[in-house]
Amino acid sequence: MLKKLRARYYGYSLSKRMSVTICIFSLVLLFLIGISAYRIALEESQEVIHRQMQEMANFLEVHNQSFRTSVFNPKYRYNETDVFIDVVEKSELKHTGLSHGYLLPIAQKAYFTNQMTSRGDLKMYVRPVGDKQIQISQLMRVRVALAKELAINMLLPYLFFVPLGVFGLYRLIKKHLRPLADLKQVFSHRHHSDLSEIKIAKLPTEIIPAINELNYLFERIAHAKNQQQLFVANAAHELRTPLTAIQLHVELLQRTERSSAVYQENLADLQLSTQRMARLVEQLMKLAHQDDMNVEQFLPIDVLDVLRQAIGQLQVAMLAKNMHFQVDISPNMNIPQIWATYATIESIFVNILDNAIKYTPNDGQILVKVMLVDADVVVEIHDSGSGIPTHQRQAVRDKFVRLVETQQHVVGSGLGLSIVDTALALIQGELTLLDSKELSGLCAQLRFKVISSL
Repeated sequence: MLKKLRARYYGYSLSKRMSVTICIFSLVLLFLIGISAYRIALEESQEVIHRQMQEMANFLEVHNQSFRTSVFNPKYRYNETDVFIDVVEKSELKHTGLSHGYLLPIAQKAYFTNQMTSRGDLKMYVRPVGDKQIQISQLMRVRVALAKELAINMLLPYLFFVPLGVFGLYRLIKKHLRPLADLKQVFSHRHHSDLSEIKIAKLPTEIIPAINELNYLFERIAHAKNQQQLFVANAAHELRTPLTAIQLHVELLQRTERSSAVYQENLADLQLSTQRMARLVEQLMKLAHQDDMNVEQFLPIDVLDVLRQAIGQLQVAMLAKNMHFQVDISPNMNIPQIWATYATIESIFVNILDNAIKYTPNDGQILVKVMLVDADVVVEIHDSGSGIPTHQRQAVRDKFVRLVETQQHVVGSGLGLSIVDTALALIQGELTLLDSKELSGLCAQLRFKVISSL
């Protein structure tokens, strides 16, 4: 039953739930106020009636009231003005126990007491006066009824105004929560692809931060969506170029004699286009794989070991171009380790070194320097190529962006530096492109945070 009521309660709108809660709270408050009012009324009425009993006893004593006994009618409905007055001779009273079922024993001094008698539960005031004893009694149920009546009279305004107050609060709550209803309408009529900003006037202060965060989330999703669309469009464009070239060369080869020089030239161009497309597919796969790197567990990685492995992978390409390659490791370097995954660091080094090899002419030079700077390990890769103009160094880090002057001479996809930036973001590393002071070309400076130096 309780579960059904709770489910029904949470099925209401927020304004109804708040109104129901206020009603329940008001009823509980009414109950507590009623108990308090009853206790206060009972105590106050007791004090007043006690004082009246004392004044009545004084009057009887002063006027030397003659002996008298009260009469009790069990069928009569007594009220707060009715009391039983008994003036009796002490000789007629017992020293202990009740006389005649309602008269208290002989007293030495005046006092109040509660006593269960043949007449019912009585509140009694006893005062000894010479050879007489004055006893004034009143039924307790009369006092209780009076206290209840006073408490109800105190609660009548509350009982009258509470329903009006609850209704007024319900209307106010509904009015102030109207922006939430508008928000509900906005979401219900909003298309799933609509990522525009949510604008609702007079939103509650508590809701504004959540809506701001939601708008910020929409903005990031829209940006990511645009980036994805741009990436797909650029990837399709980049793939279409070598595919078109391959198709064209195949058609030319079909119409050319194999023994001719033109055939060999077209075959070389076909091979170059195939290499370009293979390179692009490989880079796209690396970008896709970086999402998996983000969830792999980081381990302490030896930077020098990964660097040696990356150089080994590209040694054939360096030999093919007859390059002079040199590695300069600072003397204070003792196995620098960083938090990363092996694949992440390898991807960074391979792409940077590959770019240095591709954009350095035959018989050129490449210098790799490894040093410790401010507790960070810094790897600098210098080349003797043509370098990158300062105003283009930020642009070439975007996807599919390549220098115009190198597009006809070097096979590439324009994804290498983008892959490096993404990988560095995972491990909080940095890449800075500078002019090489050691050689005439570019210096790619990589900075990693060291976790230990053994």
